[in-house]
Amino acid sequence: MENLNSFLVQLLSGLNWVDVAVVLIFLFYAVEGYAVGFFAALTDLIGFITVFFIGLVFYVFFGRILVQTISISPGFANAIGFFIAAFVAEIILGVVVKKIVFAKMLKNFSLETDFEKYLYSFLGIIPAVFSAFILVSFILTMILSLPLSGFLKKSVTDSRLGSKTVIDTQGFAKQINSVFGGAVNEGIAFFTVEPKSNESVNLNFKTNQFSADKAAETKMLNMVNEEREKRGLGKLVSSQSLTQVGRRHCEDMFKRGYFSHYTPEGLSPFDRMAQADISFEYAGENLALAPNTDLAMQGFMESPGHKANILGENFAKLGVGAIDGGIYGEMFCQEFTD
Repeated sequence: MENLNSFLVQLLSGLNWVDVAVVLIFLFYAVEGYAVGFFAALTDLIGFITVFFIGLVFYVFFGRILVQTISISPGFANAIGFFIAAFVAEIILGVVVKKIVFAKMLKNFSLETDFEKYLYSFLGIIPAVFSAFILVSFILTMILSLPLSGFLKKSVTDSRLGSKTVIDTQGFAKQINSVFGGAVNEGIAFFTVEPKSNESVNLNFKTNQFSADKAAETKMLNMVNEEREKRGLGKLVSSQSLTQVGRRHCEDMFKRGYFSHYTPEGLSPFDRMAQADISFEYAGENLALAPNTDLAMQGFMESPGHKANILGENFAKLGVGAIDGGIYGEMFCQEFTD
């Protein structure tokens, strides 16, 4: 009993208010699923997924109508268009699925024994929990993806359940940004450009409110070396001069509102290294804009080009520049040389 109490205290001590909210949402959906039964809970899950999908498919259509009729900006029009499409879909599904399909499913369905009734109710928990997972993932990713309160962002990233959920469902972020990005002038849980690309992206925001995150720099360096060690590669040595190059570039991108390996003047990563009197034969750069180190590293490792730099056999030194931009997320520059 004492061991159980110790385990519960240890478990609960690591939870914050976001974890509590996540647990309560899951419990609510589980109880509701049990109360309505399997078919009703499954119908709600299918409807939830379908409504979200329809919103993503048709938000541009409704957004264009809004732009043409009431002359609002495309960014806000797309955001409103998503909710209009989802609302229309919810009404149609409410009539077609819940009133017609669900009614037909139950017409010839009967539960005779108490065990059958219990099993039917118990199975309702499964689709209900899936619905809760989708809802929680969407809400938490919205918080991290959009420039909202720094307190909210930190609460999500510090939570055990919340941060894990966002990492597992990172694909939501790109969809959220495509719909709502224009309305809020920024937003994505992991944003990057290919290492060898000369692409330049307008961030649609500028800020001078930022600071170096030395803890994130150290953590990312360690994470890079952990990935290399897993594959039998040598560790990269930390370079303060490369770190300064990375920091300055991150700061410049925040100040001037762009995202690229090249500055607006056309200076490449190699030019910036040379300006800092860094000599090299091989060099590379990875860039990311993300809420935290974990999401940035996951994004890097899921991208072939960035992963190739991290695991590059020609590299021996690494400088990580991490600049915290508050509500706009954190900018990361990984600078590699031999």
